[in-house]
Amino acid sequence: MKNLLEKIIYIFKLLKQGRLQYIWVLFIRTLYFKEVALGFRRNLEEKISRPKVLRNISTNVSITGEKDYFEDNINNGLIYLFQKCYVAKTKDAIPCARLWAIDSSQNEKLKNIWGETFPTLNQNEVLIENVFTVPKFRGMGIIPAFIYDTCELIKNEGAKYAITFALASNNNTSRAFYYAGFHPYILREVKWLFFRKKVTFKEISPEFMDHFNKITRRMPRV
Repeated sequence: MKNLLEKIIYIFKLLKQGRLQYIWVLFIRTLYFKEVALGFRRNLEEKISRPKVLRNISTNVSITGEKDYFEDNINNGLIYLFQKCYVAKTKDAIPCARLWAIDSSQNEKLKNIWGETFPTLNQNEVLIENVFTVPKFRGMGIIPAFIYDTCELIKNEGAKYAITFALASNNNTSRAFYYAGFHPYILREVKWLFFRKKVTFKEISPEFMDHFNKITRRMPRV
């Protein structure tokens, strides 16, 4: 009930902000929508080198999510209900990327908000979600290094595995996670039909793996 109330509050906030088009898109998606995503997983005990980045960054936990710097990160605001946000900053202390790391203590909240969209997290497992780079900082290799840095921080807190999901059609995101040490381990299908949501997890087909191997074939891994 609490999370339902929070969702209603966010809808009213969106209305107050005049984001009618965004609310309309969400409504249309619940009538008919299909999404296929690759699930990625990394063993944090596996040692890899930090990916090269064209701009020096530092990564730290953020309490506020540095909202003023991430206005281009369009979402319904529900991600802010999770407290563990990490932000990458340039050497001039300008926030340039962020993500959320959600651990198993948040399983109930995760299901209350997004239903079966994400698998139940194991005790030593962390979900990386809502990865975003400020547009003017894209093309600099920031995301792989940022994800790597975040994984190092959550590993120091006791996590052994990190998982995440990315649209199967988004080659750039797949490459970024691969470069940060992640490998595909599951396929997720999300379908909406007349306000009913169905989530299915299945093995990755050879076709998807062939495509993934093709787009990452020449990428260095150390």
